[in-house]
Amino acid sequence: MSILTDRLREQLRERFAERLRDPVQLTLFTRPGSGRLILPSGLGCPTCEDAKQMAEDLAAAAPERIRLDVVDVSGGGAGGVEVPTLTVGVPDQEPRIRWQGLPAGFEFATVVDAIERVSTGAHDLSPASLQGLAAAREPVEIMVFATPG
Repeated sequence: MSILTDRLREQLRERFAERLRDPVQLTLFTRPGSGRLILPSGLGCPTCEDAKQMAEDLAAAAPERIRLDVVDVSGGGAGGVEVPTLTVGVPDQEPRIRWQGLPAGFEFATVVDAIERVSTGAHDLSPASLQGLAAAREPVEIMVFATPG
């Protein structure tokens, strides 16, 4: 079952066909089998199946450009990653973009934008921003928090 409508999946196929250039790696960290149950101590994952369906739809929109790996964190081998977590990056490199939780609603557009930017290398930063970043002497981590409210 798909989480995206047929119309949206077709729009993604068309958009990615014209905008994607280089391969993109999606990785979804999930805990399958817990359904919509919210169990004690964070054991459940009520949105993992929806996140998996969404990630599969994204990858299916451009299978020649988007690779999806789904990582089951049930065995504890993912270093304490919260689930669901979706990462977007260049294949064979550490991903630098990640969403914790289901990137649905307004966040879905940012996932599509990130896939396109990773594929093309576009950043749209102003010259002033690039100068500021070039002046940084230590690694910089930028976090963006979004809430529907």
